[in-house]
Amino acid sequence: MKRLTSINSLDGGCPELIIRAHHLLCMRGFQGYGYSREFIDNMERILKWIHDNPKKPIMIVDFPDDICAACPFLDESACLRAEDTVRLMDQMLMDLMGIKSGDELTSTEIDDLISPIIDSPELTEICCECSWIDVCLVHRNP
Repeated sequence: MKRLTSINSLDGGCPELIIRAHHLLCMRGFQGYGYSREFIDNMERILKWIHDNPKKPIMIVDFPDDICAACPFLDESACLRAEDTVRLMDQMLMDLMGIKSGDELTSTEIDDLISPIIDSPELTEICCECSWIDVCLVHRNP
């Protein structure tokens, strides 16, 4: 998996997977759409890795991650389309989850923190500027 950062985990190791906070919602609502075939394949590969490794920690961040690595709009360390907007989405979600950038959680811990947010009015506020909202399963099946 292409690594975008050299950030080390809090215990001194290097996390196998780094995910931007708002992508936790994107992964939950993903149904095969994306910016390119490479992006879609990368998203599917990451979802499979998470499914196959439910006890491995995932580092949650507020900057480009392993999903962004295959995005045609990534310019080394920022999203060319909407870095400020997605960074705000990251922060809003992390605030609701009670975590900060750099925290590591398992997929089970992430699900426990995300599930109550899916049914909250704050979800629409976080995702209101997303161009994928009309095809997102999170918003189609609240």
